[in-house]
Amino acid sequence: MKIALVTRRYPPLIGGAEKVLSYLAPALQAEGADVTVVTSAIPSPLPPAPSSVPVVHLPTSRLRFVGTSLYMRSLRTWLECHRPDLIYVSMLKHDAYVAIGVGRRLGIPVVLRPEGAGATGDLAWQSWGRFGKTIGRQCLLADAVVAISPAIRAELLAAGYDAAKIQDIPNGVPVPEAPWSPAGEPGRVAFVGRLAPEKGLNVLVDAWPLVLGDRPAARLTLIGEGPERVHLQAQIASLGIGDAVLLAGPHPDPAALLCDSRLFVLPSREEGMSIALLEAMALGMPIVATDIPGNRGLMTDGVHGRLVPPGDAEALARAILAQENAPETAWAMARAARGRVQDEFSIAAVARRHLDLFGTLRRHPIR
Repeated sequence: MKIALVTRRYPPLIGGAEKVLSYLAPALQAEGADVTVVTSAIPSPLPPAPSSVPVVHLPTSRLRFVGTSLYMRSLRTWLECHRPDLIYVSMLKHDAYVAIGVGRRLGIPVVLRPEGAGATGDLAWQSWGRFGKTIGRQCLLADAVVAISPAIRAELLAAGYDAAKIQDIPNGVPVPEAPWSPAGEPGRVAFVGRLAPEKGLNVLVDAWPLVLGDRPAARLTLIGEGPERVHLQAQIASLGIGDAVLLAGPHPDPAALLCDSRLFVLPSREEGMSIALLEAMALGMPIVATDIPGNRGLMTDGVHGRLVPPGDAEALARAILAQENAPETAWAMARAARGRVQDEFSIAAVARRHLDLFGTLRRHPIR
Protein backbone atom coordinates (compact mmCIF):
# COMPACT_ATOMS: atom_id res chain seq x y z
CA MET A 1 0.00 0.00 0.00
CA LYS A 2 1.38 3.40 -1.04
CA ILE A 3 0.65 5.88 1.75
CA ALA A 4 1.23 9.64 1.56
CA LEU A 5 1.61 10.97 5.09
CA VAL A 6 0.92 14.70 4.75
CA THR A 7 2.01 17.16 7.43
CA ARG A 8 2.91 20.85 7.22
CA ARG A 9 5.64 20.40 9.85
CA TYR A 10 8.04 17.50 10.32
CA PRO A 11 11.32 16.96 12.20
CA PRO A 12 13.77 18.51 12.77
CA LEU A 13 10.99 20.93 13.78
CA ILE A 14 10.02 19.89 17.31
CA GLY A 15 6.51 19.43 18.60
CA GLY A 16 4.26 16.61 19.70
CA ALA A 17 2.59 16.13 16.32
CA GLU A 18 5.90 16.15 14.47
CA LYS A 19 7.44 13.66 16.86
CA VAL A 20 4.59 11.15 16.76
CA LEU A 21 4.53 11.24 12.95
CA SER A 22 8.29 10.67 12.84
CA TYR A 23 7.67 7.53 14.91
CA LEU A 24 4.60 6.40 12.98
CA ALA A 25 6.03 6.68 9.46
CA PRO A 26 8.89 4.15 9.93
CA ALA A 27 6.60 1.92 12.03
CA LEU A 28 4.14 1.74 9.12
CA GLN A 29 7.07 1.02 6.81
CA ALA A 30 8.26 -1.78 9.11
CA GLU A 31 4.81 -3.37 8.79
CA GLY A 32 5.18 -3.47 4.99
CA ALA A 33 3.63 -0.17 3.85
CA ASP A 34 5.27 2.05 1.20
CA VAL A 35 5.27 5.39 3.05
CA THR A 36 6.28 8.84 1.80
CA VAL A 37 6.16 11.86 4.10
CA VAL A 38 5.03 15.00 2.27
CA THR A 39 5.79 18.25 4.09
CA SER A 40 6.82 21.86 3.55
CA ALA A 41 10.34 23.15 3.13
CA ILE A 42 10.41 25.32 6.26
CA PRO A 43 13.93 26.53 7.09
CA SER A 44 15.24 25.22 10.39
CA PRO A 45 18.41 25.87 12.40
CA LEU A 46 18.81 22.10 12.77
CA PRO A 47 19.98 19.73 10.01
CA PRO A 48 17.36 17.41 8.48
CA ALA A 49 16.54 14.52 10.76
CA PRO A 50 17.83 11.15 9.51
CA SER A 51 14.95 8.99 8.28
CA SER A 52 14.50 5.62 6.65
CA VAL A 53 11.28 6.97 5.11
CA PRO A 54 11.42 9.23 2.01
CA VAL A 55 10.58 12.84 2.90
CA VAL A 56 9.40 15.24 0.18
CA HIS A 57 9.84 18.95 0.99
CA LEU A 58 7.39 21.04 -1.02
CA PRO A 59 8.16 24.69 -1.82
CA THR A 60 6.66 27.42 0.33
CA SER A 61 7.50 30.98 1.42
CA ARG A 62 8.01 32.89 4.66
CA LEU A 63 5.49 35.48 3.43
CA ARG A 64 2.12 35.12 5.14
CA PHE A 65 -0.62 33.74 2.87
CA VAL A 66 1.83 33.48 -0.04
CA GLY A 67 3.57 30.52 1.61
CA THR A 68 0.28 28.74 2.35
CA SER A 69 -1.00 29.25 -1.20
CA LEU A 70 2.25 28.02 -2.74
CA TYR A 71 2.33 24.99 -0.44
CA MET A 72 -1.30 24.08 -1.23
CA ARG A 73 -0.68 24.24 -4.99
CA SER A 74 2.50 22.19 -4.63
CA LEU A 75 0.70 19.59 -2.50
CA ARG A 76 -2.17 19.29 -4.99
CA THR A 77 0.26 18.78 -7.85
CA TRP A 78 2.32 16.19 -5.99
CA LEU A 79 -0.72 14.13 -4.98
CA GLU A 80 -2.16 14.22 -8.51
CA CYS A 81 1.15 13.15 -10.05
CA HIS A 82 2.00 10.34 -7.58
CA ARG A 83 -1.53 9.04 -6.85
CA PRO A 84 -0.94 7.19 -3.56
CA ASP A 85 -3.31 4.43 -2.48
CA LEU A 86 -4.25 6.41 0.65
CA ILE A 87 -3.62 9.90 2.02
CA TYR A 88 -3.17 10.36 5.77
CA VAL A 89 -3.23 14.03 6.85
CA SER A 90 -2.05 15.57 10.12
CA MET A 91 -4.31 18.46 11.31
CA LEU A 92 -7.64 19.64 9.97
CA LYS A 93 -6.26 22.63 8.13
CA HIS A 94 -5.14 23.55 4.59
CA ASP A 95 -3.44 20.22 3.91
CA ALA A 96 -6.70 18.41 4.66
CA TYR A 97 -8.67 20.67 2.32
CA VAL A 98 -6.32 19.91 -0.57
CA ALA A 99 -6.09 16.18 0.16
CA ILE A 100 -9.86 15.69 0.29
CA GLY A 101 -10.32 17.56 -2.97
CA VAL A 102 -7.73 15.37 -4.72
CA GLY A 103 -8.99 12.21 -3.04
CA ARG A 104 -12.58 12.69 -4.14
CA ARG A 105 -11.58 13.49 -7.73
CA LEU A 106 -9.24 10.50 -8.03
CA GLY A 107 -11.03 8.00 -5.77
CA ILE A 108 -8.25 7.93 -3.15
CA PRO A 109 -9.30 7.37 0.50
CA VAL A 110 -8.35 10.25 2.80
CA VAL A 111 -7.90 9.85 6.57
CA LEU A 112 -7.58 12.92 8.78
CA ARG A 113 -5.85 13.22 12.14
CA PRO A 114 -6.65 16.12 14.51
CA GLU A 115 -3.63 16.80 16.70
CA GLY A 116 -5.12 18.87 19.50
CA ALA A 117 -8.24 19.63 21.51
CA GLY A 118 -9.59 22.65 23.34
CA ALA A 119 -9.09 26.33 22.55
CA THR A 120 -5.85 25.66 20.63
CA GLY A 121 -7.04 22.50 18.87
CA ASP A 122 -7.78 21.88 15.20
CA LEU A 123 -11.56 22.24 15.47
CA ALA A 124 -11.28 25.47 17.45
CA TRP A 125 -8.99 26.86 14.73
CA GLN A 126 -11.68 26.14 12.13
CA SER A 127 -14.00 28.55 13.98
CA TRP A 128 -11.66 31.54 13.69
CA GLY A 129 -8.85 30.75 11.23
CA ARG A 130 -8.71 32.24 7.74
CA PHE A 131 -11.00 30.04 5.56
CA GLY A 132 -11.42 27.83 8.66
CA LYS A 133 -15.16 27.30 8.20
CA THR A 134 -14.71 26.40 4.53
CA ILE A 135 -11.96 23.95 5.44
CA GLY A 136 -14.17 22.56 8.20
CA ARG A 137 -16.98 21.77 5.77
CA GLN A 138 -14.52 20.01 3.46
CA CYS A 139 -13.08 17.96 6.34
CA LEU A 140 -16.52 16.45 7.00
CA LEU A 141 -16.12 14.64 3.65
CA ALA A 142 -13.05 12.64 4.76
CA ASP A 143 -13.32 8.86 4.58
CA ALA A 144 -12.24 8.50 8.22
CA VAL A 145 -10.90 10.58 11.10
CA VAL A 146 -8.51 9.24 13.74
CA ALA A 147 -9.28 10.42 17.29
CA ILE A 148 -6.19 10.14 19.47
CA SER A 149 -8.09 10.93 22.68
CA PRO A 150 -11.64 10.96 24.10
CA ALA A 151 -11.56 14.77 24.16
CA ILE A 152 -10.91 14.92 20.42
CA ARG A 153 -13.62 12.31 19.74
CA ALA A 154 -16.13 14.43 21.68
CA GLU A 155 -15.18 17.54 19.72
CA LEU A 156 -15.52 15.71 16.40
CA LEU A 157 -19.01 14.50 17.31
CA ALA A 158 -20.03 17.99 18.46
CA ALA A 159 -18.79 19.39 15.13
CA GLY A 160 -21.07 17.04 13.18
CA TYR A 161 -18.68 14.28 12.11
CA ASP A 162 -20.29 10.93 11.34
CA ALA A 163 -19.63 8.65 14.32
CA ALA A 164 -19.03 5.74 11.92
CA LYS A 165 -16.05 7.60 10.45
CA ILE A 166 -14.33 8.30 13.80
CA GLN A 167 -11.68 5.72 14.66
CA ASP A 168 -10.11 5.67 18.15
CA ILE A 169 -6.36 5.11 17.75
CA PRO A 170 -4.03 6.65 20.35
CA ASN A 171 -0.57 8.07 19.84
CA GLY A 172 2.26 5.59 20.13
CA VAL A 173 5.94 5.77 20.99
CA PRO A 174 8.92 3.41 20.85
CA VAL A 175 9.61 1.73 24.17
CA PRO A 176 13.37 1.60 24.90
CA GLU A 177 14.70 -1.83 25.79
CA ALA A 178 16.45 -0.50 28.87
CA PRO A 179 14.45 1.70 31.25
CA TRP A 180 15.64 5.08 32.47
CA SER A 181 17.98 5.13 35.40
CA PRO A 182 18.82 8.25 37.42
CA ALA A 183 22.04 9.58 35.94
CA GLY A 184 21.76 13.34 36.41
CA GLU A 185 22.24 15.22 39.64
CA PRO A 186 19.28 15.51 42.04
CA GLY A 187 17.02 18.45 41.24
CA ARG A 188 17.47 18.21 37.45
CA VAL A 189 14.02 18.73 35.89
CA ALA A 190 13.10 18.88 32.20
CA PHE A 191 10.23 19.87 29.92
CA VAL A 192 10.07 18.91 26.22
CA GLY A 193 7.69 20.52 23.73
CA ARG A 194 6.72 23.72 22.00
CA LEU A 195 7.19 26.93 23.95
CA ALA A 196 3.55 27.89 23.46
CA PRO A 197 0.92 29.48 25.77
CA GLU A 198 -1.12 26.29 26.11
CA LYS A 199 1.89 24.49 27.61
CA GLY A 200 1.65 26.52 30.84
CA LEU A 201 5.39 27.18 31.01
CA ASN A 202 4.88 30.54 32.71
CA VAL A 203 3.36 28.63 35.62
CA LEU A 204 6.35 26.29 35.75
CA VAL A 205 8.75 29.25 35.78
CA ASP A 206 6.68 30.88 38.54
CA ALA A 207 6.96 27.64 40.51
CA TRP A 208 10.72 27.48 40.22
CA PRO A 209 11.64 29.99 42.97
CA LEU A 210 9.48 27.87 45.31
CA VAL A 211 11.42 24.76 44.28
CA LEU A 212 14.71 26.62 44.80
CA GLY A 213 13.62 27.55 48.31
CA ASP A 214 13.81 23.85 49.25
CA ARG A 215 16.49 22.77 46.77
CA PRO A 216 18.83 25.67 45.90
CA ALA A 217 20.78 23.51 43.44
CA ALA A 218 17.68 22.54 41.39
CA ARG A 219 17.93 23.20 37.66
CA LEU A 220 15.13 23.40 35.06
CA THR A 221 15.72 22.76 31.34
CA LEU A 222 13.07 23.74 28.77
CA ILE A 223 13.74 21.82 25.53
CA GLY A 224 11.99 23.19 22.46
CA GLU A 225 11.20 26.36 20.57
CA GLY A 226 8.11 28.49 20.07
CA PRO A 227 6.40 31.86 20.35
CA GLU A 228 6.65 32.06 24.16
CA ARG A 229 10.44 32.07 24.21
CA VAL A 230 10.80 35.87 24.49
CA HIS A 231 8.14 36.10 27.23
CA LEU A 232 9.76 33.26 29.18
CA GLN A 233 13.18 34.92 28.92
CA ALA A 234 11.72 38.12 30.37
CA GLN A 235 9.92 36.22 33.13
CA ILE A 236 13.06 34.30 34.09
CA ALA A 237 15.06 37.53 34.21
CA SER A 238 12.42 39.32 36.31
CA LEU A 239 12.45 36.48 38.86
CA GLY A 240 16.25 36.49 39.00
CA ILE A 241 16.53 32.76 38.28
CA GLY A 242 18.57 32.88 35.09
CA ASP A 243 21.23 30.60 36.59
CA ALA A 244 18.63 27.97 37.46
CA VAL A 245 16.55 27.83 34.23
CA LEU A 246 17.94 26.94 30.81
CA LEU A 247 16.09 27.58 27.55
CA ALA A 248 17.85 24.83 25.62
CA GLY A 249 16.09 25.38 22.28
CA PRO A 250 15.25 22.56 19.86
CA HIS A 251 17.25 19.35 19.99
CA PRO A 252 17.36 16.44 17.51
CA ASP A 253 17.31 13.89 20.34
CA PRO A 254 15.35 15.24 23.33
CA ALA A 255 15.33 11.77 24.93
CA ALA A 256 19.10 12.06 25.43
CA LEU A 257 18.59 15.26 27.41
CA LEU A 258 15.77 13.65 29.37
CA CYS A 259 18.12 10.89 30.44
CA ASP A 260 20.30 13.53 32.11
CA SER A 261 17.32 14.72 34.16
CA ARG A 262 15.65 13.26 37.23
CA LEU A 263 12.08 14.39 36.57
CA PHE A 264 9.85 15.24 33.61
CA VAL A 265 7.28 18.02 34.05
CA LEU A 266 4.34 18.82 31.76
CA PRO A 267 2.46 21.92 33.03
CA SER A 268 0.02 22.16 30.08
CA ARG A 269 -3.35 23.85 30.23
CA GLU A 270 -4.56 21.77 27.26
CA GLU A 271 -3.41 18.56 25.54
CA GLY A 272 -4.91 16.13 23.05
CA MET A 273 -2.55 13.25 23.84
CA SER A 274 0.94 14.43 24.70
CA ILE A 275 3.69 12.58 22.87
CA ALA A 276 6.28 14.09 25.23
CA LEU A 277 4.41 12.64 28.21
CA LEU A 278 4.19 9.23 26.52
CA GLU A 279 7.94 9.33 25.81
CA ALA A 280 8.74 10.10 29.44
CA MET A 281 6.44 7.27 30.55
CA ALA A 282 8.07 4.88 28.06
CA LEU A 283 11.48 5.79 29.45
CA GLY A 284 10.23 5.01 32.95
CA MET A 285 11.21 8.33 34.51
CA PRO A 286 9.34 10.13 37.32
CA ILE A 287 6.67 12.57 36.12
CA VAL A 288 4.63 15.55 37.27
CA ALA A 289 1.83 16.67 34.93
CA THR A 290 -1.32 18.74 35.06
CA ASP A 291 -4.68 17.18 35.87
CA ILE A 292 -6.36 17.79 32.49
CA PRO A 293 -8.36 15.30 30.38
CA GLY A 294 -5.57 14.52 27.91
CA ASN A 295 -3.12 13.70 30.70
CA ARG A 296 -5.67 11.81 32.82
CA GLY A 297 -6.18 9.51 29.86
CA LEU A 298 -2.57 8.39 30.23
CA MET A 299 -1.83 8.72 33.95
CA THR A 300 -3.56 7.99 37.24
CA ASP A 301 -2.47 10.28 40.05
CA GLY A 302 -0.34 8.44 42.57
CA VAL A 303 -0.04 5.40 40.30
CA HIS A 304 1.96 6.57 37.27
CA GLY A 305 3.13 9.94 38.59
CA ARG A 306 1.68 13.06 40.19
CA LEU A 307 -1.12 15.20 38.71
CA VAL A 308 -1.70 18.80 39.80
CA PRO A 309 -4.33 21.43 38.93
CA PRO A 310 -3.38 23.49 35.86
CA GLY A 311 -2.32 27.06 36.55
CA ASP A 312 -1.35 26.42 40.20
CA ALA A 313 2.34 27.25 40.67
CA GLU A 314 2.36 26.32 44.37
CA ALA A 315 0.80 22.90 43.76
CA LEU A 316 3.24 22.31 40.91
CA ALA A 317 6.22 23.17 43.12
CA ARG A 318 4.94 20.89 45.91
CA ALA A 319 4.55 17.96 43.50
CA ILE A 320 8.03 18.47 42.04
CA LEU A 321 9.54 18.53 45.52
CA ALA A 322 7.50 15.48 46.56
CA GLN A 323 8.92 13.50 43.66
CA GLU A 324 12.44 14.69 44.43
CA ASN A 325 12.21 14.07 48.18
CA ALA A 326 10.72 10.56 47.89
CA PRO A 327 12.71 9.00 45.03
CA GLU A 328 11.79 5.37 45.74
CA THR A 329 8.08 6.19 45.53
CA ALA A 330 8.67 8.28 42.40
CA TRP A 331 10.57 5.45 40.68
CA ALA A 332 7.89 2.90 41.56
CA MET A 333 5.28 5.09 39.86
CA ALA A 334 7.63 5.56 36.89
CA ARG A 335 7.94 1.79 36.45
CA ALA A 336 4.15 1.47 36.46
CA ALA A 337 3.92 4.20 33.80
CA ARG A 338 6.46 2.41 31.59
CA GLY A 339 4.49 -0.82 31.92
CA ARG A 340 1.31 0.92 30.80
CA VAL A 341 2.98 2.28 27.66
CA GLN A 342 4.39 -1.16 26.85
CA ASP A 343 0.92 -2.67 27.12
CA GLU A 344 -1.19 0.00 25.40
CA PHE A 345 0.83 2.61 23.51
CA SER A 346 3.76 0.96 21.72
CA ILE A 347 4.31 2.41 18.24
CA ALA A 348 4.30 -1.04 16.60
CA ALA A 349 0.81 -1.82 17.93
CA VAL A 350 -0.47 1.64 16.92
CA ALA A 351 0.95 1.23 13.39
CA ARG A 352 -0.85 -2.10 12.98
CA ARG A 353 -4.14 -0.52 14.03
CA HIS A 354 -3.64 2.19 11.42
CA LEU A 355 -2.94 -0.34 8.69
CA ASP A 356 -6.05 -2.33 9.63
CA LEU A 357 -8.09 0.86 9.16
CA PHE A 358 -6.35 1.77 5.90
CA GLY A 359 -6.89 -1.71 4.47
CA THR A 360 -10.59 -1.62 5.37
CA LEU A 361 -11.02 1.77 3.68
CA ARG A 362 -9.43 0.54 0.47
CA ARG A 363 -11.76 -2.48 0.37
CA HIS A 364 -14.91 -0.85 1.73
CA PRO A 365 -14.90 2.98 1.63
CA ILE A 366 -17.12 4.54 4.33
CA ARG A 367 -18.09 7.58 2.26
